[in-house]
Amino acid sequence: MWINRATSLTALVVAVGTLLGFCLHLTGHVAHITDLGNWGVQSDLFPRPAEWTIINGYYAIFSETARTLSDMPWSLIVTVCLAIAFAILVHRLPAPKKRALITDRLPNWLKNTIAAIALSALWMTAIFYLLLIVLMIAIIPAAVGQRAGEDTAAQNLARYRSSENLTDPDELWRGGELLMQGHIIAASTDLVALFDTELDQVRIIDRAGIEIRSRPRKSAK
Repeated sequence: MWINRATSLTALVVAVGTLLGFCLHLTGHVAHITDLGNWGVQSDLFPRPAEWTIINGYYAIFSETARTLSDMPWSLIVTVCLAIAFAILVHRLPAPKKRALITDRLPNWLKNTIAAIALSALWMTAIFYLLLIVLMIAIIPAAVGQRAGEDTAAQNLARYRSSENLTDPDELWRGGELLMQGHIIAASTDLVALFDTELDQVRIIDRAGIEIRSRPRKSAK
């Protein structure tokens, strides 16, 4: 008996882990392509491994959850909690005396017909909400990733343009000559996407023969 329970529990853990991994990967992937898309950079030029994408999805969900909680209207939450408490209170009140239902006076064939129609409608409603849940599982991670990517790109752009930016621009050198300086948005083994602070635009260049020089982040005082 315990073997069957252990097997069922293992299957449940595997299913939940697979679903969680799918949601994290989808969120991280959408956040990545949205972030680069807001910079005008094609995401397929800077692919990311699955591990990085899952971690990015975790950070995206964490940041958006924190932002949502900070922006949440607590008065509405209190109102909903009070409404739920009132509904529970009403549910616990003594039930009124049962009265004879109108359907008890109907013939059996008519009652069976009504029951069949009601059961059919119930099944159709259950299937509809099941499909809606599946759709929400696919939509919510993508929506969270899109919002996280947009927020990340907007925050970084504002920070790079701000005079109070604590990060010194990165420098790209080739053969002892400074080519450009700015902030690296994305990098791969072949390309570098850099926000040029002088031109105020994103530039993508070949990484061959490029030396990237950067300074440690300044500490806020």
